[in-house]
Amino acid sequence: MSRLGRYGAPLLMLACCRAESHAEPSPSREPPVESPGAIPDAPLNGTVRGAPFVVRDARYVVDRRLGYAHTDILLSSAKADTPCGPLAQSRATSVWLRLEGAGAVEPKEWRIGPAMESPWSVHYQIFDGESWIGVAANNAVLAIREATPDGHLSGGLASCFPDDDKSCVSGSFEALNCPTSLDQPVRGAVPPEAIPSRYLEAVRSSTRPGGDAGR
Repeated sequence: MSRLGRYGAPLLMLACCRAESHAEPSPSREPPVESPGAIPDAPLNGTVRGAPFVVRDARYVVDRRLGYAHTDILLSSAKADTPCGPLAQSRATSVWLRLEGAGAVEPKEWRIGPAMESPWSVHYQIFDGESWIGVAANNAVLAIREATPDGHLSGGLASCFPDDDKSCVSGSFEALNCPTSLDQPVRGAVPPEAIPSRYLEAVRSSTRPGGDAGR
């Protein structure tokens, strides 16, 4: 689905150094809400494979390399001590979205499902104690809003996944734009390189009151 580049994957780039299995699909299930306007204005939450899920860290990464271009959004149940920093739990459950291609992220509402054309896909990733398990949603409601000058991308998601545990999530997120050099266990990743200090300082500045890093 994706390839490794010089920096490996940021939070969502998929790699092959850890084994991953895929849950057998169950019958398609409708999202918990019928329209983007009905998505709750609360942090994305629900259950994933029978366990509670609440997003505690949200970030997105744009990969512009020719032939590899895509945008990933990672919504993780783990926290990070610093903006774009490593997550406190290396094997935390995550829900992630991918926009294929080099196109810009447009503020738009999407319905993802069978026979519905959408450049976005929705997935979850969970570690079962032995390997990573990934499941792609075949029914979802997604709302993407315009990115702000300070590097935040907000949106809402409501999705149920085709697994036997009837995993479903819904709610809103505000994702921070992060570089591509972070290592997170989304289908494995190569060891990370250090994040440039000037990039982190720009991120910190943008999150302070009156910060102007994104201007």
